[in-house]
Amino acid sequence: MNRQLTVVGRRGPELEPSLLSAPVVVPREGTEVLSGLERHDLDAHRAEFGVRPRLTDVEPFLDSLREIGLTGRGGGHFPVVAKWRSILAAGPGATVVANAAEGEPGCAKDAVLLQTRPHLVLDGLVTAMEAVGALEGVVWLHQGADATARSVRAALAERARAGLVEPPIRVFLAPDRYLSGEATSIIRTLEGGPTLPRWVEDPARPWSPGHRPVLVQNTESLARVGALALGGVGRYPSTTLLTVINDTHRVVVEVGPETTYGDVVASTWRSPDGHAPRAVLVGGYGGSWVAWDDVRHLPVDQQALRARGLSTGAGLVGPLPARACGLEESARLVRYLAGQSARQCGPCVFGLASVSEVADDLAGGRAGGSSRRRLDRFMSEISGRGACRHPDGAIRMLASALDVFSDDVSRHRRGRTCDASLYAVMPLPKED
Repeated sequence: MNRQLTVVGRRGPELEPSLLSAPVVVPREGTEVLSGLERHDLDAHRAEFGVRPRLTDVEPFLDSLREIGLTGRGGGHFPVVAKWRSILAAGPGATVVANAAEGEPGCAKDAVLLQTRPHLVLDGLVTAMEAVGALEGVVWLHQGADATARSVRAALAERARAGLVEPPIRVFLAPDRYLSGEATSIIRTLEGGPTLPRWVEDPARPWSPGHRPVLVQNTESLARVGALALGGVGRYPSTTLLTVINDTHRVVVEVGPETTYGDVVASTWRSPDGHAPRAVLVGGYGGSWVAWDDVRHLPVDQQALRARGLSTGAGLVGPLPARACGLEESARLVRYLAGQSARQCGPCVFGLASVSEVADDLAGGRAGGSSRRRLDRFMSEISGRGACRHPDGAIRMLASALDVFSDDVSRHRRGRTCDASLYAVMPLPKED
């Protein structure tokens, strides 16, 4: 029997500290909070979390970052302290970006943080700016993220009225595309270029010579920096934020490291057919499918998942209903990812498009006997290539689907297709 899901709260000293104190419901499409938590203005934020002390001694704080092992929560999980040291080595004058452009259409945790706990994120952003000697901060959002932008602008106004002395912070609305939140896309835009990824020779210094250093951190990462600055190591929340996909809505939930994916699904997912899911997409649209019997006992813990070749990624949890076709769903996602290509490199322009075409043929029962070999060849040829490695996630997801849903693959190769249109699981932009 699954243990009851523990949604950790911050309502008393006996409870484990957290970023959120309850699950939050958002629509299946769009990110405006429907229910779960009220927005904290500055007074409410200080009543719950306290007043952030100005950071005057950087090294002890870097030591604390190292002690808690904070990594980026946008998908890459790169150590935060390593990125900060790279900026410090480049000298003062940097720009620090709170990246809330969640490229994964299924994810909503960053939007929820900025709509309900904006000052926790801003405390983290200001702490990062003080640590690296930044001249300005940027909150990076997608165009159309109206509710989130309103919350951030209101929070900045609240801080100004309270007389907080902080470096300037502005809101930037980027094109609503999958790759707009990729770090080099952000840096390229701030340098006056297009909002597109680029190849960098030194990933530790992704800005161009002659331009300001830029530190890009995911919104959740900065909320955790804020929590560390406010509460110290002893009150740091060792939790994970997840977005769980349902057929009519999504649930953003915070869980501890001993919580299993089975706990999460049992507590936040409503099965459309009354059965347990066939599998769960873990991490994001560039993540991995894992069969239900394999995933339900796995803890939501990055180190434990890494040992299985998995990752929490951007925090997406996508259960696949028992009557849905995993191959059709995966082909649909690859088609979307191929359409989101920056169209700058061959692996995206030609390779990913070819993979999508063969996957569509296979899902549609139109593939010939050599289709699987062609698919494997295309995937191996483009894996690990391209400026931003955009194809890698699509290949990872599709490869896991071919393994987990091998029965679907065999059935479709014999021309026996599924009617999966009623069970499209992952939300995608309407135009796609």
